[in-house]
Amino acid sequence: MHIPNAQSFSDPNYGGVNPAGLTPLEKMEKYASTNNILNRQMVPRIALETLRQVVGDPSDVELVFTILERLAEDVDCLIRSELMEQVPHIAIYCVEVPDHLGHAVPHHLLPLVVKFLVDNNHQVRKTSQAALLVLLEQGLVDKADVEQQVCPVILEFTEITSEDYRIEATALLSKMAPMIGREMSERLFLDRFAVLCTDPVFHVRKVCAANFGDFCGVVGPEATEKILLPKFYALCTDNIWGVRKCCADVFMPVSCICSPAVRKAELSPLFIG
Repeated sequence: MHIPNAQSFSDPNYGGVNPAGLTPLEKMEKYASTNNILNRQMVPRIALETLRQVVGDPSDVELVFTILERLAEDVDCLIRSELMEQVPHIAIYCVEVPDHLGHAVPHHLLPLVVKFLVDNNHQVRKTSQAALLVLLEQGLVDKADVEQQVCPVILEFTEITSEDYRIEATALLSKMAPMIGREMSERLFLDRFAVLCTDPVFHVRKVCAANFGDFCGVVGPEATEKILLPKFYALCTDNIWGVRKCCADVFMPVSCICSPAVRKAELSPLFIG
């Protein structure tokens, strides 16, 4: 993830805060407590280096995360987005020193990500989604913590009336499935994904269609043929051209998941038709 360049802390006039002579933790506290947005924006950027400096002191470590959690309540969306930008970098370090920071990802960082998945600002939500996928992709978070903290929120937001939230939750669910594996995806996501394939909002159906092949690849042939194929047939005949186009794009991977008998008896006529 991209980390914006920061102005040097050696500038004694930066934002009205003079960091000279302060410890890294004192800098964090100073910058976090000012009214200057540029100062507060620096807090997530120096969090990792601060953790490196105080890693041997549990009370200072907790204070770092307390400052970050307080920053999560900032009214400015740029601050919240910046915080999410830094989460994967901080998480990598936490995993590298499990004796000192093994608790940090599930107890501090992942809850922040979950909080911002439902933020009222689109850019903050987008950044938190990207952070979550990095945590999953790099194995920085345990699947049990994902199941307990993340999945219930995503499933809840696939059912709310807000179209934007539902579309985003559907896309995130689809992207997460290959990372959490067959057992969790089938147990937690399969039935909901099938329902979303018939959502009244065509953008949701389009997301499902675009990710249909990958999702089938995760849950396997039995679940695909028993639960998902009827939904795929409906999507292939959707009244929105964009949905049908997505089905055409994933037709091959979907067919490869199915048995030869199903491909011949059901998918071939559908493709030709």
